[in-house]
Amino acid sequence: ALGALLALLSAPHPSSAFNPFKSLAPPSSLETSAAVLSPKSKSPMFEYLKFDGTKPTFDVLSKTRDYVEKASWDIDESIYDEDYVLRGPVIGPIGRADLKGSQTGLGLREAFPDITRSSFGYTVDPENPYRCFYFQRWRATHTGDMDAYGDIYPATGAEMETPVSVFSVVWTPEGKIIYEQVGAVVDRLEGNTQGKAAVFGLLHTAGLKLDANPGDAVFATIQRIGHALGGRGRSWSREDDIPEWWVSKSRGADGTEQW
Repeated sequence: ALGALLALLSAPHPSSAFNPFKSLAPPSSLETSAAVLSPKSKSPMFEYLKFDGTKPTFDVLSKTRDYVEKASWDIDESIYDEDYVLRGPVIGPIGRADLKGSQTGLGLREAFPDITRSSFGYTVDPENPYRCFYFQRWRATHTGDMDAYGDIYPATGAEMETPVSVFSVVWTPEGKIIYEQVGAVVDRLEGNTQGKAAVFGLLHTAGLKLDANPGDAVFATIQRIGHALGGRGRSWSREDDIPEWWVSKSRGADGTEQW
């Protein structure tokens, strides 16, 4: 059976025949002048984020690049849609208010004043013209004490380099950011944070070493206990603050649903 499958895949196919290795190219400028036709997403959230197959009236790649290059702790909040959600491997779904509050409480800005984010490889999703992916590698030096909700991690002078990770942004037809996916590590062996990217790489360098992956039931329980106790930020927003379009029931380090 395996030999037959390999023979099938290696046999020449007419251009009109099924090709399991064929890539879906990004739409051309002519194709993008009307509604975009693409396979229906198996996840209802990602189908919703295609906005009924409409076309952006702005350059998504340039807009994303501009947003990323201007990113700072004091970014203009008007760029975010009121139904904004951020999701990472073990964080989210979380809205802007909770996200800012949690990051402020961790004291990262004071602990790593020289943080740099090297961004590259911007590309628009060929199945969703409102979505743009890009890569980042973070570097920073732990030159200030990190005050994480009252727990002090003294400055060590340690230099951090995270592994490259993938991020993505989804814009609304009105030009607002409605969804961000963050910190998906490409190669966990790179850098000196034991495979941790973005904020988790900063925390690791400061001495707060959190080992967690999607589906980690122990870490998910710890997150829920933290929410119940309160006073130490949130790993995801309260149910009433999560927009209706986000139908996934997975929270924080919970496993991912099978749609």
